[in-house]
Amino acid sequence: MNFMDNIQLKRSSLTKNEAKACDMICADLKLVQNCSIQELSDRIGVTKTTIMRFAQKMGYSGYSEFKYAVINYANSSDDRDRSEEDSVTHAENVYADTIRLIHHTADEAKMQGLAGEIIKARTVYLAGMINSHVSAIQMYYSLLMFGIRATVLDSSEAVKSVDMCAGENDLVLVYSVSGKSRIMKAVSELKDSTGCRVVMITSNNISSIADEMVVLPSLSVQRGSLLKDVPVYSVFNAILVDYISQEKQKGKYSKKKK
Repeated sequence: MNFMDNIQLKRSSLTKNEAKACDMICADLKLVQNCSIQELSDRIGVTKTTIMRFAQKMGYSGYSEFKYAVINYANSSDDRDRSEEDSVTHAENVYADTIRLIHHTADEAKMQGLAGEIIKARTVYLAGMINSHVSAIQMYYSLLMFGIRATVLDSSEAVKSVDMCAGENDLVLVYSVSGKSRIMKAVSELKDSTGCRVVMITSNNISSIADEMVVLPSLSVQRGSLLKDVPVYSVFNAILVDYISQEKQKGKYSKKKK
């Protein structure tokens, strides 16, 4: 069942104001793609609570998850009108629209906090498999430029291998678009045995092992493309590196002793 079919199936359960929000959103999905919940509330003329309840009745945990579902549906829909777009322009527009949503869940306070954690960690372990490994490698080389000790973990076995040397002063940054990578179980066990802190960078708000999560927008601009989300994560990495640079210049973080 696709996104729109799900909405139509559950529409009868909505209140009058929720149905109003539903109809206006379905008539123009860009309202959700381009607006925060406050902006959408103002545009539609219902409260933020009404929009939140509507999203939850559709089966989503909140507005952010609902927004990502809208983006994914809009980007992958066979009915999308591309008559005036060539493939390059279409891909460009889809990526640009998705990247512009990063700030909704990776706001300044969260990015400053994560940058500070990275700087003060004894070692930053960057975990990611297959396409997510690309993002982990990118961050690894960025951290080296700042003199931050980092290690890439590209498999469950690699995660298990650091069990004897990781500790509570270390940070594990997990890249997993789906949040269901085979590496997750090993990271959970590492956290339990060492007390290290785990931060997950994902597009699926389902993980229970992370101390903190950054949920990024996802897209389906190229069906079957394993690396389709890498550009979004690369932009996130670039933003995070900029915050690390800013926090390093402030000089307020010091390494925890072993």
